[in-house]
Amino acid sequence: MKINHNLVSTNYDVTAGKKGNQKKETSGDQVVFGSHIDDSTLLMGDKLKEMKAGGAAGTVAVSILDIRVPTTTKDISDEERNKILSVIQPGDVILETSDSHPNWQRLEIVTLGSTYTHAAIYEGDGKFLEATTGDPSGKGVIRTDLKEYLEGPIHVKIIRPPYKDADDIKAALDHARSQLDKPYDSAFNYEDDDKIYCAELVKKALDTCPSGIETPMANTLFTRLTGKKAVGPDNFGEIEGAKVVYPEDPSKEATFLKGTLSHWPVAAGAAAGAVLGASTIGGPLATVGGFLGGLGLSICIGNKMQTGHFNLWGANMSDYK
Repeated sequence: MKINHNLVSTNYDVTAGKKGNQKKETSGDQVVFGSHIDDSTLLMGDKLKEMKAGGAAGTVAVSILDIRVPTTTKDISDEERNKILSVIQPGDVILETSDSHPNWQRLEIVTLGSTYTHAAIYEGDGKFLEATTGDPSGKGVIRTDLKEYLEGPIHVKIIRPPYKDADDIKAALDHARSQLDKPYDSAFNYEDDDKIYCAELVKKALDTCPSGIETPMANTLFTRLTGKKAVGPDNFGEIEGAKVVYPEDPSKEATFLKGTLSHWPVAAGAAAGAVLGASTIGGPLATVGGFLGGLGLSICIGNKMQTGHFNLWGANMSDYK
């Protein structure tokens, strides 16, 4: 693959970063999470294949996390898309989450306290660099078209790290480019340089900046109980001196509550199923059965309406036989 090593000329506006040598986190038990890219076109089969090495438990876990839940969140508008394309500059960090995959959102918020579930770095010329499981080529680190990516019921946040000068930006992008074609790290092993995960790609790119840009590590109950050092997408917004360039209005940012409330039709269907089970058969088992039946049916009907596929994943399952 031919790689463009030239930065786009955009009169990049940088602010002074922290001086001195950066501290690198390289302990043997370090792990980086970022999470799933959950655009509606990202299908389940690639992740299941990626997780087979983890055995049946890993496959089942990922298939549950990958359930697509219909959402009332509107698709990103042309106005929002054009605004993002107009303000983003090389070196900016892209955070993204989709309300159509709430199980990944729940995993992220519980383990890392992060609302956003994916992180990437903008290269320029309308392209960004990311580590993902969704590319048809099977490659992990790829170059993706931003305009085409900005589709579906997604929330996007653009973070501008405190680059001191163009040398910082070049160092970060050169490192990210050097990782192209590496496989995706489904084991989230920070020490395994042969594979890489989305937040790990961005963090290690920023680690190479000569001025020293430190990304704070997650500090949650999960990280404290496990003793693991981890970083989530939201941590890039906590970098000292970093700026949010999109959205301008903080109230437009993704929140876990707004995402959860966007699934109220599915919740209503599950509740209706529980009432039906209790009133027709009676007893706690019938109520639970009705709840689960109503939940599954509501998801499948909603996915049929929104994606054309009547199943829990909103995808053509025959593609993965």
